[in-house]
Amino acid sequence: MAARACARLLLASWAAVALPAVALDADKPFRDYVSDTWGVEQGLPQISVLSIAQDPSGYLWFGTQGGLARFDGTRFFRYTQHDADALGSHVQALRADPGGRLWIGTSQGLLVLEQGRFRTLDPARAPDGPSGTFSVAALALDGDGRMLVGGPDGVYVAEGDRLAPLHALSGPALSLLPREDGLWIGGIGQVLRTEADGLHPLPLPTAARGAQVTALVETADGIWAGTSQGLFHLRDGAWRRLGGGEREAAAPVEALCADRDGNLWVATSGQLKRIRDGRIAERIEDAPAGNAIRALFEDRNGNLWLGSMIGGVTRLWDGWTRRLSVPEGLGNPVLWAIAGAPDGEIWVGGSDGVDAWSGGHFQRRVPGARLPHPEAYSLLAEADRTWIGTRAGAAVLRHGRVETPAALAPMRSAQINGIVRDRARRLWFATTQGLFMLPPGGGSPVHYTTQDGLGDVRVRLVHETGNGRILLGTYRGLYEWRDGRILPLGRQTGLIDDTMISAILELEDGRWVVGSTTGEDLRVFDGRRWHQIGRAQDLPTNVAFFLAQASGQLWVAGMRGIYRLPLEELDRAIADPGHRVAATMVINSGSDRPGGQQDKCCNGAGNSRGLLRDGRLWLPTRDGALLVDTAPAPAHVVEPAVQIERVQALGSWLLPDAGAPMALPVDARELKFEFTVPVFRPTHTPQLRYRLAGYEQAWHELDNPAMRMAAYSHLPPGRYTFEVADFSRAKPMASAARLELEIPPRLHETLVFRLLLLTLLGGIPYLGYLWLQRRHARQRTELELLVQERTRDLQAVNARLEAISFTDPLTGLHNRRYLSRQIPADLSFYERDAGYRDGTDALVFVLLDLDHFKSINDTHGHAAGDRVLEQLADVLGGLVRRGDYVARWGGEEFLLVFRPLPRGQLAQIGQRLCEQIANHDFDLGNGMCHRLTASIGLIECPLFPESPRLLGWEQLVTLADRALYRAKASGRNTWFAYRPIPGARPPSGMLAFEGDPWWLVDAGLLEMYGEDGPAAKE
Repeated sequence: MAARACARLLLASWAAVALPAVALDADKPFRDYVSDTWGVEQGLPQISVLSIAQDPSGYLWFGTQGGLARFDGTRFFRYTQHDADALGSHVQALRADPGGRLWIGTSQGLLVLEQGRFRTLDPARAPDGPSGTFSVAALALDGDGRMLVGGPDGVYVAEGDRLAPLHALSGPALSLLPREDGLWIGGIGQVLRTEADGLHPLPLPTAARGAQVTALVETADGIWAGTSQGLFHLRDGAWRRLGGGEREAAAPVEALCADRDGNLWVATSGQLKRIRDGRIAERIEDAPAGNAIRALFEDRNGNLWLGSMIGGVTRLWDGWTRRLSVPEGLGNPVLWAIAGAPDGEIWVGGSDGVDAWSGGHFQRRVPGARLPHPEAYSLLAEADRTWIGTRAGAAVLRHGRVETPAALAPMRSAQINGIVRDRARRLWFATTQGLFMLPPGGGSPVHYTTQDGLGDVRVRLVHETGNGRILLGTYRGLYEWRDGRILPLGRQTGLIDDTMISAILELEDGRWVVGSTTGEDLRVFDGRRWHQIGRAQDLPTNVAFFLAQASGQLWVAGMRGIYRLPLEELDRAIADPGHRVAATMVINSGSDRPGGQQDKCCNGAGNSRGLLRDGRLWLPTRDGALLVDTAPAPAHVVEPAVQIERVQALGSWLLPDAGAPMALPVDARELKFEFTVPVFRPTHTPQLRYRLAGYEQAWHELDNPAMRMAAYSHLPPGRYTFEVADFSRAKPMASAARLELEIPPRLHETLVFRLLLLTLLGGIPYLGYLWLQRRHARQRTELELLVQERTRDLQAVNARLEAISFTDPLTGLHNRRYLSRQIPADLSFYERDAGYRDGTDALVFVLLDLDHFKSINDTHGHAAGDRVLEQLADVLGGLVRRGDYVARWGGEEFLLVFRPLPRGQLAQIGQRLCEQIANHDFDLGNGMCHRLTASIGLIECPLFPESPRLLGWEQLVTLADRALYRAKASGRNTWFAYRPIPGARPPSGMLAFEGDPWWLVDAGLLEMYGEDGPAAKE
């Protein structure tokens, strides 16, 4: 069908608007694209998406098996058979014309949506032609702007309110491709081309004469035909089948799309293919939309949309990243260090040794068993050797052999956080037991500790500045090594000693930027004093593990993701401490703000925690190396217009007439406005604000960005202008939407009435007074009743919204938002309990993740996966007491919160949960059952009874997550937990800590244990 093919030929005036954005990166593997999926739960009228189109205003339209939906990037507006009878059938083809009309081809006829109203176009069929349902399979705009319609007996053209026959065929017109050399029509067993003397057939090969040509697309390689018996390419005047084996080549083509970057996307019943330069460049077996793609479409921003029979609609976009992990040859995906070698190779250190990226894949260099400790925590790659710092000691790889020179022996029990070779050829080691320096040419190492001036023996990193100064970042402040002495920096210039330094960068202009665990902010030294930039300046909260300067931006990577800050914004924040910086989330790993690409990042603080090479950041994560593109965004992006969609007055919705004022009924004193801006750039979040000029001057922000609505009540008569603007743009008012309104006065509010009243008052003042009193009393009563009714409605709506926002829609369990509100209140309550205060009782957090859950979705479908999650929710609900919580944490992860119980019961809880889940038969539907296991991480709250507020509950869940990960790494179907090491106490005077709780492990205060006792040190 033409509705299944991506639109390639639009009118020149519309195409000029649609083409500035780039398409998907052709050099990126499909699995590195970012996918977002929407289904019935988000507003689609039906789960099967058969056709996709985009109109001139920027809205996307989705045709399903039972309705039509308009999408603005945030919410869906649905049209069903209640709006038009034909929408109860399959919406097979969609096309928008430059005039803003949407043409809808269904299995029951053709509809046009114009100015919010549907109308049907009936075909003028020949008396001796076929009768019955007029099924529309294809729609296309020709060069003259006419809408061409593929019907069951040929091609029609829209003329007013009817369809006139254009080209009669003996069978259906299944696809249309307007070209300069004529109209190409896909039929059964052939493609027909219109010429001045009639229709000229181009038959398919003999073996495919019964195939239906459902899609025609043109690329730089020529014309392609998607058929029910495979994909064909027109070469030398003949159709040639393209594909791999015989079975693959003959697979039905369900959808076809040529993007503007030269890719031809082909969806078959079993896979999605990318064809480039006339050959199959990639086969995708696990596309997000499953193996049932029925529609492909590229929007004007270069996103690729996949419509699925079983999975709704999915958007694919480049994102910022590429991930190199196990598929590229990495043995263990958990990485801690990345370093560049002089020969161009990229060395990575992880939980089981060292690998190197070379020739497009990872090559094993050192297995973890050959190192002092399996985890390679820091790296320094030199021309003839590579220095490897581990969790317990250091080694050097030389000529393929791992050596441990005597000079490294003093560090054998220390965690090596960083290794640096300075320009004087000295070798520096930042460790948890101080700073070590190996003189050039060898010799005994020099060891620096607190006795030599360090405020804390734990050194995070070493940094050499452009002028040769050696800076040391520690757990307690910034120091400098100078001529054999350790000197504190910043005491006189605004950097306090307790600042925990996690990253250091020297900008090109000589300024220093350091990341701080304390406050999770940035500190900038301009040569005279230090400046703090953090929450007060609206900087995203993040512990910076790596800092880089690229493309005029400061890039900050850490445990909560990656954000970028324009350097000019850094300058403004230094000049004006009250300035709110415009930082952009790039990768979001649990940040305190929305936006950015959801992904995993990043691991550990210290040296070799990132690398900037050829415009890309290389960062270590729990799932391999994350590559982030720092190239600037396209310079020119066409911004869609802000839209005022409709106005509600007296209970009825009114559609604005473009450019014309809206006259309202005399009693329309309560108005509701719905507005939006169609935006499909995932990294851009509009900031819509509104006001009613003539009634107010201030702009209002939306409490919920997804609720794009404004309401006003008790408006007096007059002329108003409702305005909506996107304040995320440089000039928001230039693209603002405006609607003029006029509310006429009631009789008693008119000037004529008031003059008449004054006249009457001269003769019958008392009667007039009584009449007015009764009228005003009646109005007040009506108004009070109306206010009470609206207040009750608003309270009911708020209650429903609150219940929805705190509940997982699939399992009916609480969600994260509920816990974020409830747990702090519970903790305050429990602090008044004697058992909780004296440390005999403790809350228990249990983070549980189903093992191999993805295989359920991949093998039995997402419906079976949903059934498993629902049943798991019932199982967990039966294992807790009244007052305990069971919440869906995300995906197949669940969080259990047990109210205070005697300490030391983590093992019993973990073992019981593992056994109950492993022994449960999960019903997958259709009579199939399956058994699953779970990996579990546990922790008690508080960890230290004498410091009950040392860590927040979110930090404890973070530690439980790391224990869960150890359970996964230890073979699954088990549990691990964290507990204080006997006799361990937090630092004196430390009552609360807001940073990364991992420091408790690094400091030797916590240990991990499982079924078999204490685990190896993290």
